[in-house]
Amino acid sequence: MKIRLIEPDAPSMHMWSHSYFVRLGLPMIGATLKQHGHDVRIYNPQLAPIDWDDVFTAELVGLSSTTSTTPATYDIADGLRRRRIPVVLGGSHVTFVADEALEHADFVARGEGGETIMLELVEALRGERELESVTGLSFRRDGRAVHNELHERCADLDTLPFPDLTLIVGHERLVHTPIMTSWGCPFACNFCSVTAMFGRKYRFRSAENVVAEIKEKKPKKIFFYDDNFAADKKRLKKLLRLMIDEGLVLPWGAQVRTDVVRDKELLELMQSSGADFVALGLESVNQDTLDAFEKSQTVGDIENSIRVLHDYGIRSHGMFVLGADSDTPSSVRDTVTFALKNHIDTVMLNILTPLPGTQQFSDLDAQGRIITKDWRLYDAQHVVFEPKQMSAAELQREVLRAQRRFFHTERPVAKAASWAVTRKQSSYDRMLEYGWCWWYARMWWREPRNRRHMRMLEQRRRSRAPGAPEGAPRA
Repeated sequence: MKIRLIEPDAPSMHMWSHSYFVRLGLPMIGATLKQHGHDVRIYNPQLAPIDWDDVFTAELVGLSSTTSTTPATYDIADGLRRRRIPVVLGGSHVTFVADEALEHADFVARGEGGETIMLELVEALRGERELESVTGLSFRRDGRAVHNELHERCADLDTLPFPDLTLIVGHERLVHTPIMTSWGCPFACNFCSVTAMFGRKYRFRSAENVVAEIKEKKPKKIFFYDDNFAADKKRLKKLLRLMIDEGLVLPWGAQVRTDVVRDKELLELMQSSGADFVALGLESVNQDTLDAFEKSQTVGDIENSIRVLHDYGIRSHGMFVLGADSDTPSSVRDTVTFALKNHIDTVMLNILTPLPGTQQFSDLDAQGRIITKDWRLYDAQHVVFEPKQMSAAELQREVLRAQRRFFHTERPVAKAASWAVTRKQSSYDRMLEYGWCWWYARMWWREPRNRRHMRMLEQRRRSRAPGAPEGAPRA
């Protein structure tokens, strides 16, 4: 069967538009379909334009999306269905709003097991099985939505195929080779959809299986996609030792928690295996906020982790979430002050975004604090809810100011020179990275959609009823 898979692009420019990162769901599904003899191609508009003439001759089209790309996904699906091309949607967002997604697609693949769901769906379309037998599938039967039982979670990740990145049109533009070595997370951060999608139990690939993928793909740089790469430190040490023994020492990055610095042996292995940078889920420099997020870390842990990582020549990328109930305008400013004082190399200042499927979304929705359900705005760069101790407009303005302050034009040259000297990094690349982030923060206001959003937030702020407490729902 001729099958085309599409990962729609973000609805607008964002902080990391210049970085080419792809999600691995479609490449994994594509690898499975290819193994079974199907004609598969994957389109990601960030890397290359979609060949619509090719897509319009497909016998089945699969689309995967995040919350912010869902409207674009629905538009594509609507157009394909008008051409009578069967469409299946997948991803975390549609998993939690399957009824909404079925308004735009023939099928919805929910939860894990997308590669198996697609194979069984093809069999059903060929008349070889009933749709009701495809676990994890939603569809309509006689106008009624049918949601089959979820697919069983994969117990042995080594049985999964390596994601086939070569199926992506434009894959040559990828700078980092993405590799996932684990699924799930035991922590319960109430703003995160990972545990809702993959569960609170970690599942790991074996070190041998990961090394086999690295050998096959021969990457120049790796970014490990795990939500917490160092969740099992004993297992990670085995992987890093094996990489070193096999001569697979190359620049790599990953997402970790601050507790990674408590293990000197692990830090030495990270350094020896080529660790270039780590993305730290710091979330906040306000201890009340960290406690509310159930983050299980302190501000002191954050300060110590950045210092120790620098001692080992590993850059730190601090990921913050701004807008919690305990946050104020000064909290946003304090975050940048903290980042500058502690010499965090780069930051991602995300606006708290309640995603469908999380406890946070349910709570804020029940409290009437969700401003809009225009999913295009759910990209962590637009305020979509009412904060408690400031207006939504204040939060939006403060985050944009914070981005400009951190990525100030005087900092890229000095930072780049420092990296080049102390860590043998490309000063040109680092300067480009800083320059882009500063330019994005400046250009945000020039995009018509962003200006409309800001006007809406300002109107809500002005329409506050006289005497209403700060943080109360707007009129």
